[in-house]
Parts: sequence; structure tokens; C-alpha cells
Amino acid sequence: MSGLGKPTCSAQLTAARQPFGACLGRGSTARPLLGAVAALLVVAAYPAYADDFAASVQDVIDSWTDLRNDHLARSFFGESYQTPETAAVETVKSAIGLYELTRATPQVQVTDRGTFVQHPANPYGTTVVAFEVINSMHTEEEVYPFVVDAGTLEVLAEGSFPGTVGLSAVFLDDADRPLEEILMELQESDGTWATYTFNNPRTGTYDVKHAWLSLYDGYIFGSGYYVSSDDTALESLATLVDAYDTLGADSLTDINTDFGVAFVLDAATFEVVAHTDNHTSGNATRDALSTNWNVESLSGILAEHGSLWVSYPSAEPETDGEYVRAHLELRDDHIFGSGYKIAPDARIQSLVSEIIDLYNLYGEDAFPIITALQGGTGQAVFNPDGGIVLAIAGVPQAVGIRLGTSFFDQDVHTLQQQLSEQPGLWVDSVESSAGGTELRRSAWVVQHDGYFFAASHLYSPELASVEKVNAAINSYMTYGKEAFDRITWQSVRPEIIYPFVHVAETWELVAHAAVPERVGVCCAAPIAASNDLDLARQDLEQNPGIWLEYTFYNPISEVYEYKRAWFVTFDNYTFAAGYYYGNLDEMYSAMQEIITLYDAQGRDAAFDGIPQIIADEGYTAGVLDSETMEYVFFSEDAAIVGTVFASDTAEQRLTALQNDGDTIIATFIYQPGNAPPENLVSLFRLHDGHIFFVAQPYVVYTR
Repeated sequence: MSGLGKPTCSAQLTAARQPFGACLGRGSTARPLLGAVAALLVVAAYPAYADDFAASVQDVIDSWTDLRNDHLARSFFGESYQTPETAAVETVKSAIGLYELTRATPQVQVTDRGTFVQHPANPYGTTVVAFEVINSMHTEEEVYPFVVDAGTLEVLAEGSFPGTVGLSAVFLDDADRPLEEILMELQESDGTWATYTFNNPRTGTYDVKHAWLSLYDGYIFGSGYYVSSDDTALESLATLVDAYDTLGADSLTDINTDFGVAFVLDAATFEVVAHTDNHTSGNATRDALSTNWNVESLSGILAEHGSLWVSYPSAEPETDGEYVRAHLELRDDHIFGSGYKIAPDARIQSLVSEIIDLYNLYGEDAFPIITALQGGTGQAVFNPDGGIVLAIAGVPQAVGIRLGTSFFDQDVHTLQQQLSEQPGLWVDSVESSAGGTELRRSAWVVQHDGYFFAASHLYSPELASVEKVNAAINSYMTYGKEAFDRITWQSVRPEIIYPFVHVAETWELVAHAAVPERVGVCCAAPIAASNDLDLARQDLEQNPGIWLEYTFYNPISEVYEYKRAWFVTFDNYTFAAGYYYGNLDEMYSAMQEIITLYDAQGRDAAFDGIPQIIADEGYTAGVLDSETMEYVFFSEDAAIVGTVFASDTAEQRLTALQNDGDTIIATFIYQPGNAPPENLVSLFRLHDGHIFFVAQPYVVYTR
């Protein structure tokens, strides 16, 4: 992210709260034992010779603040404890011990009477080296320390996500009980447990986090451990089944759970016998399951193997909870289920795990079962060797088709290497269009037992961008300025389409869901490089929203890329979100070289020279007649010269080319001969009655 530079001012605490500093006294808990590591540091920090004191203290501080000191994270905040509860508690104690050790750096004074060490009478307020140490950890371990100011609830230190320092600790607002109750418990005890959902740095998913919090010297020191939602669902299911084994049918009259949803179905009819949601009855769950599963086939699998994970549309969908992932278990004449709500992307990941489960149960005999699933979700299995489709939900005629050496717009060997290093991979491709609106297919791919397992869904990047903006505005309407911190917290796990917010008049960023260090920076420069800001402001005042196009840093691919974003002004703030096309700088250079050659030597010379200009870049290039839209040149196939250019994803946008020099970006699909179609992203420019274009394969993103 070096290309971004550092923000000119830090993120501001925006949550409007009554300060608790008056009631949360400093030093309100007993000082903990520091442990073996801290004890060694105490010895190092107080050498025998006063003349060397300052240098020795600085050496210790330097070692603590070394960004690459992995030994620090492992030895001082490590997970080498018998239970995760102990690990969390001891990590908090260690963090407090580190704070005690480093908070009051003694001052060395040299006088005519000698060298003296002076300890500050009131060390509070000095540079808190311990917080710098925690922020330097960047750990991917599940158990790590964090620190929150008890008065302002501002995050001061974060061992895994230091980019969130300066934000309000909104996760405490979403804990298992009111924040005021948690703060009261902190005042009256050595510590308390709080439960909330938070990003797990080890898995990259949001899981339930149990955090131990302790109040010390006006700060809330915390650390926690994660419990996967799958594990919690299984525990809930076990409780449900145990109650049935003990009480029989009497346990089915009223079922409750502290987590997610639970239900009991009649094994023969799949009708609801009992459900935690009293509004769910009859065939509601069966109908939801039927969107992907053949219920008779599902019944047979349960009869043979006893249990299975499934996912299905929620009866009461909500934002980030449109689907349910549940574990089913057959018991007597009933099917017991326990699960939790998930977002669409998580549902796609669940679908992949479901077909992997089937493969683990049946081996290659699972392929016909997978193909018999309902279509629309893209569940499929591929053999990388030879590129053969082994199974694909709802499309039996595609089984056995040879796809060649390119899967998901990537070389198969590259994809295998990437998947060998991570549990799965998100890949996007241009699929089709509806009414001129570009659509993309987003697939989750997992490599298992030598095969590629995948599922996908189709989405509109334009619609997704608009939805992100609307969600950000709704959050602002609910939480006020605290919503800016809630938006920026999303940078813990950025997505390819993310919201950001700036002050409408000054363009200063107040929230950014991908690059938090940009909060406080004016975001106008990259936008102004491609747009007239005054005209953009006027358009925003006169329209419900506008699209702007410019080059900006992509936090997923980690390079600067061309971006198209939707902007809406509301209550003196402008909310925005957009999607990326790829790094187009070299395409711009190639286009300029082609136009320069055309102007200098004419049409024929330019057409002759285009192959040399694009030869080393692997680009495709072409020229269209702007009135008839017929090809007058195409680098890949001279035979199509004279035919009409046709692309739903590009044609609508090409109408925007009104003046000489106008440029737009669009995608189109090109199918060379009998080969698989290529998804191309292209730069189109109107010049001298022609539309020139330079195209490259569509960039695949990992999310």
C-alpha cells in the first residue's frame, strides 16, 4: 500500500458518548504478576550502572517495537495454554504487565553532583510504548491483545488489525449484553467475559468471539478466542437431541436455543414439528431446502449416513443473513436441525463444502448426486488434468465436456498453485448481460483430493455498488456519525466492492471500508485526475446519484486499477462504492501510441503498425466505424473485418462516446473460432470517425 502514502490526519473518534472517565478510576484493579518474560525485562531495564541506563532502556524499547519481532508475539502473548480461556486471561495479564513496564520511561538527568535517574511522579499520559508494541504485532493468531480507552471507547491498540486504531469500539455495542452493564461489571471486578462476532485473523471469517476484558488505569485490556459458528451449531444440535433422548416427544413442544435457529422436522414429510421461530411451520423448511436439494435424495442420504450439512434461503431474510447453514441429524422418525444465518457469499462457500461432504461420503459416486442437485448455484466438480467437467448441478449435458487448460479465466497450473497455499479462492469472470448491464460470475473454488470443487452466483457490479451505498446511508441514518466507524471497521476484511464516505464540500474522507489509513485524507486528487470536480458537485446536487470513473488503489489485488464508482450525497456527506476493471495504465499508453501513429502517418500505416505496438503486451486491438459499428481492423482475426461489432456488455456504454477523444472502459466476450470464449476488458476511444480499442483478458480477483 506504499502508493497511497500516509494520511495527513488520523482517524477521528466519531461516536457521540457520555464519557465514563469520571466513574472508571485509574488503577481500579490489582496489579497482575508479570510472568517470566516480563521479569527478565525488568532486570534488563534496571542495569547496575546509571550512566548506561538511558541506552539500556532504549534498547529494550527498540526490541519491543521491532515490527518483525515474532518472538514477542509467541512468547509474551502466545497461545501455549491448556485452554483458550486461560490463553485469553493470561494474554490480558501480560498486556497489562507490558503496559506497567513501559508506560513510565525514567528520565536521566546529569548535574554537577552526578547522574541521576528521575521517575515521573505522574507517569500517565507519557508515550504508551506497550500500545505501540501491540500495534506492531500484526499477528494472525486467534488470541491476541487489544486496548480500548474506557472513557472514550476509542481503540488504542489492536494486535491483529492495527488499522482500526482510532475507531470507536463498536463491537462492544454489539456484545451479548448492554455496554453499560459490561462497563459496570468492569468497575466491580477484576474482569468480565463478553461475547460478540468478530473477524478471526486465522480463518478470515467472522466467528463468535469470547473476550476477557479487564479495566486497568483507565484502559480496557482485552483478549479473546473464537468459536466457529459450525461448532456452536453442532453443540446446539447435541443439546436438542439429548433433550429428546431424555424426555422423548415432550421435548418437542417448545425448543429454544441461545444461538441461531433450531428445528425438528418429520422425517417422512419434512413438515415442521417444532421451530425456534414460531412463524415457521408446515412445509416452509422443506420448500426452502428444495431450492437446491431433491428432498427424497436428501432423505436417502440421511437414512444412510445419519447427518449432513445443508444451506437454504432464510424464511425471514435480513442483511447479511439471507440464507441459513444448518446441520441435520436423523433420529428415530425426526430430523433435528441447528444452524445460523449467513450472507450470500458465505452461502456459496457452504455449497462447496456440501458437495465436498458428498464426495467424502460416496467418492466418485457422488458426482451423479451433485449433478442431480438443482441448478443455478453453479455447484460443479472439475478434473484439472485434461480439464473435464465431472459434475455440475442441474446441467447433466455438460458432464464430460473438456474445458482445456484454463479454468475461471486462469491457467489451471496457476490456479492449482494458488489453491495449494490457501483453503479456497474467489474468482470473478464476465458471464453475460441483461439490458446492457454488465454481470459477473463470482465463484468460490476449493482444491480437494486432486479435484476442483466450486459454486458460484451471478451478480451485477453496478447493482452491488448501489446496494453498498444504500446500506452505508441506512447505517448513517441509524447510528449518526458513529456509522463512519462502523463502515471503516469493514476494512478488517475488505471486499472487492466496499463503501467509503467523504465530506461533500471538502472531499475529506471520514470513512473507508478498505484502507482505514486514508480516513482524514482528501480523496479528491485521484478523482480529479479524471473528472471535473466542480461539475461532479453540480451533478450530485441535481441528481440522486452519479457514476464517476478514475484510477484508484485496489486493496484486493494491491495495485492501482481503473474504477467505476456510484456517488450519492446525503446530509452534507457523499457516500460511494464502486468496482474495478484492472490495471489499464499500459493500455492507455498503447492507445496513445496507436492514435499518434494514425495522426502522423494515416490509417493504413496505423493499421500496419498496431501489431508491433501490442505484440509484447499480449493485447487485442481493433478499430470500428463509429456510425455503422463495423470492424475496419481487428488484430486477432482479419476475417471479421466488415462484420458488425456486437456485445451487450459494451454497446450501451459506447453510446457515451460523443466527442473526439472521449474514452470509456467496457467488457466484451470474444470467441475465437471453436475455442472457449475470452472475457476481455477494453479501452474504447472515439477519434476521427473511428472507435479504437485495446483489450486485455479480464482481470481475476481474489477476495
